[in-house]
Amino acid sequence: MSYRLYNRLHLGSHSEDKMHHTHESTFPFFGEDISALSYISWEREINDLVQSFHLRHSKYYFLTLCISSLLVHAREWWDYRQFRVEKGRKSPIQNWSKLRACMRRTFIPPSFDFDREIEKKKIEITRRKEEKLTILLREMRELEEKEKIRIQKREQKEREKFKQELR
Repeated sequence: MSYRLYNRLHLGSHSEDKMHHTHESTFPFFGEDISALSYISWEREINDLVQSFHLRHSKYYFLTLCISSLLVHAREWWDYRQFRVEKGRKSPIQNWSKLRACMRRTFIPPSFDFDREIEKKKIEITRRKEEKLTILLREMRELEEKEKIRIQKREQKEREKFKQELR
């Protein structure tokens, strides 16, 4: 093998590894929380990436990145599914749209009411914000009170000092 060919092959694989690592690090993860809303949120992020992904990359490469972003429960689901593919009980998934359809069947229950769940999530987020705001307001009042006491003490000291100077 020529030195030039070796360098081209080596540099090519190195740059592909670097590119894969870069893409992999920008992919959102899914699997610790496998609720339907978490799945839908993850799917939307992946769909946004599909739109901005370079056309020169193969669909299989994109699928590999999607699969590498699966964690914990979703990873267990994927590994079990692959086991069933190897046994001939399931057909292999070839691209993101087939993976998405399969994951929707798995992670979004048929009884899922998207609008109701979104409203519940909004209410929960609003409640958390209100709790944080209440805590911040309480802390702000405490700081104001401490500052007021500090100012009063300083003024008291200044008055006493002034009285001392008058005597």
